[in-house]
Amino acid sequence: MLCQWLLSVLLNTAMVGSDPPDRFIVFSEFQVWADAASPQVFKELNKLYLEKGRSHVFNLYPHYEYFVWRFPRMKEWVDEAAALKAFNVFCLGDDTRTAEGRLFDGEGVNPRLKDFLFRTVSYAHERGLMVAVEPTGLPAVKDKEHLVPWLRSWLGPEVPRAARADVVKLSIEWFGAYRNNPQIAEEVEAFFDSCRQVNPDVMIYLDSIGGIWRKPQPFHCWFLRRFPGTIISHYLNTDQLDAFRAAGARNMMVQINPSEMEKPAGQFFIYHDKTVAFLQDVVRKRVRYVSLAGVNFGYSRYNYDLFLEVIRPHLALAPDVETLRRTLQPDQVAEPATKDDVRKWLIEQAKK
Repeated sequence: MLCQWLLSVLLNTAMVGSDPPDRFIVFSEFQVWADAASPQVFKELNKLYLEKGRSHVFNLYPHYEYFVWRFPRMKEWVDEAAALKAFNVFCLGDDTRTAEGRLFDGEGVNPRLKDFLFRTVSYAHERGLMVAVEPTGLPAVKDKEHLVPWLRSWLGPEVPRAARADVVKLSIEWFGAYRNNPQIAEEVEAFFDSCRQVNPDVMIYLDSIGGIWRKPQPFHCWFLRRFPGTIISHYLNTDQLDAFRAAGARNMMVQINPSEMEKPAGQFFIYHDKTVAFLQDVVRKRVRYVSLAGVNFGYSRYNYDLFLEVIRPHLALAPDVETLRRTLQPDQVAEPATKDDVRKWLIEQAKK
């Protein structure tokens, strides 16, 4: 009898251990900005924090020499992303200006940083990661005539396949969203159409920002009808998920910046407790697309290894864009809107 009991316990234990985990996160992004040129940059951030109770890399401008894009250092960040075994996308965010300019200018890839960009993308591919790029320096005139050659400079057939990004992180900030740009729908549409013309294999996801954009607006209603099945990313936490899901958005992403939380903040250390809380909410709300941004500021492997334990049991990371696309769901927008509705709404916003 004792032997039978022990056998039963062992079998039951094995069955419990073999239960498939609840895996639903298919996109996990590790986004870096231009690196701090030296440890002195973090000392300067600390000075600002001690004086004002908050600090951000942008507060150090116009010291653009404080920030650099350098392949040897970026290679280390790619290796770090791969070593953590919780990411399938390495993202270069062009948020931070350097002494050499940004990764992109109005003509396309910045010639001084072209080699860096293509080497980094190629190396991340070698490490088995998809690559995303969040460009900033778009052409001043955002129509197909200007956007097509701009996109060809880094996504076109002239660029070796290994050096081309897989994903474009397209922030509405770069289309004047904070300035209530009444042409934003036309310009975003021109970007999507131009990108599909230049390289239809590239996936684009839309990155929203703060303020009025944290709630469903006419722009979102128009956009999700015009480009159904597009991921929409939101900044910092999950507060906006319920409202967007109620409006019909079915492919929501949450972006968390572990070194940049609510004001006041300091980008030279990690907000471990808030990061854990946000990631736990991501799991509770079953968010399938996640981004950690600005990770090369305040980074600590110790902290990352710990707070990534929240999402590791739920990872089912897509190995490529084709697989990722198959995870997208049809949006179900309840209140349709036109480009004219978007234009009128933003004109009214500008008057307030």
